[in-house]
Amino acid sequence: MALSLPAPAAREVVDQLAAIVGPEQVSVAPIDRLTYARDMYTVAIIKHAEGKLEHFPHVIVWPANEDELIRVVKLAPDLGLPVIPFGAGSGVCGGTLPIHGGIMLDVKRLGRIVEINDDDLTVTAQAGINGQVLEMELNRHGYTLGHFPSSIHCSTLGGWVAARSAGQLSSKYGKIEDMLIALRWVCPDGRVYSSPIVPGRSTGPDFDQILTGSEGTLGVCTEATLRICPYPADRRFVAFTFPDVPTATEAMRMMLRNDLRPAAMRLYDALDTMLVGTSGSTEHTQGKSLGDLLQIEQIGNRVRTLAPDLFRKAQRFVAGNAQIANQLELLAKEGCMLILMFEGERELTDYEFEAAVMICERLGGTNKGPKPAIRWFENRHHVSYKMSKVYYNGAFVDTIEVATTWTRLIDLYDAVCAALKPHAFLMAHFSHAYPDGCSIYFTFVTSAADADEAATKHAFIWSLAMKAAGGVGATLSHHHGIGLSKAQYMRDEHGDMMRVYRDIKTVMDDAHRFNPGKMGL
Repeated sequence: MALSLPAPAAREVVDQLAAIVGPEQVSVAPIDRLTYARDMYTVAIIKHAEGKLEHFPHVIVWPANEDELIRVVKLAPDLGLPVIPFGAGSGVCGGTLPIHGGIMLDVKRLGRIVEINDDDLTVTAQAGINGQVLEMELNRHGYTLGHFPSSIHCSTLGGWVAARSAGQLSSKYGKIEDMLIALRWVCPDGRVYSSPIVPGRSTGPDFDQILTGSEGTLGVCTEATLRICPYPADRRFVAFTFPDVPTATEAMRMMLRNDLRPAAMRLYDALDTMLVGTSGSTEHTQGKSLGDLLQIEQIGNRVRTLAPDLFRKAQRFVAGNAQIANQLELLAKEGCMLILMFEGERELTDYEFEAAVMICERLGGTNKGPKPAIRWFENRHHVSYKMSKVYYNGAFVDTIEVATTWTRLIDLYDAVCAALKPHAFLMAHFSHAYPDGCSIYFTFVTSAADADEAATKHAFIWSLAMKAAGGVGATLSHHHGIGLSKAQYMRDEHGDMMRVYRDIKTVMDDAHRFNPGKMGL
């Protein structure tokens, strides 16, 4: 289907922006406006594929430095255009969708490491730096940030700060806000906020934390200073299977209660365990995406070869019929797998490894050795790049990451499963575990006839999940943020304090020009 883009920014607007950043760094080209019309939000992906995207930026701008960025921000009110800060577009909540058009302010050219401080164990870097580039440069100097979101290869430091990102090793290193020491921030009126680089303060409100997680509604991050750690000298891996989720989560809780800090601690429920695999073998279903699993378990490869259209229809039918799809759980015979990785100095990893093994065995876990954990570590980013198979075969997939305390964790798992399994194929893993609680990462898959039906079905499933999570006192987002997809649930989370957020927004951005329509504003 051919896309019909609305009118781009007028020539005089482009000329004024080009006078700031240069003519090569401003674009109203259809291909650029189409590219910046979506992020990785499931509904936007489906609409993009069917040529049904509704909102496009008027113009894209790539400033080279903070001074150019400030001048663009100050010019925006005169141009009458909203401003949408943009990092790499890997968010999954529609946080950068230009629902009112405007200037897409891409910060990737602000991609420099300012300083690595060996004495203070800090790094200061510009917001547009790619996450993997930042980590590799730290590694070259003998350090790690310890922040490994699945999107590390296609996300930026500024995006991490904007959405309160978590990485796969958060149980040891914390989330991005735990690493944050100082921010440099351009406010919607062009003023610059810069916090001091100090180890702690007792000076009233922490404005760094108010700005962190604001997803472009209160301005744009241009630079951040973060804590870093020496690159780990040693890693130890082990995996255990448990008969059920409650027993396995108790093992996780007891490890953290006894002051163990696994860098990676990931528990897969029975169905997700079947996808991850339960041995060191490279055969069968280990490391497979849902699309791969449906191919293996439901229809032979010969059918796929001889009749690809029939194969796609069959996959779509299975994904769209939750009762059939969820019967795959009957094939899960190995229980629930817990992946553990410890890293740091050898004496520490030896102690933590031995203590973890003792706790898991005491609670009835079966030691599967290091191979499943090593395999997870070596392939930990792959699953995010296999989702296209699901879409290609006529289904769609999304993830829901909620969190609560240990006392309510199983209630949360049971409530979301009960709410969603009648309507979608559902599996889950538990990660981002802390002494006080844990996050659950649900993945659901279903199908729809077209983009409109998909949007309706997607919203319905999300409403069920949010109601179930809220009913047991869980947070509605642990690390993906809010954006557009969860905006309507912000009042459920914050209650009357949403008024305070709106007041801050009005004081900082009285015209509500920065990323309008997001975050429940």
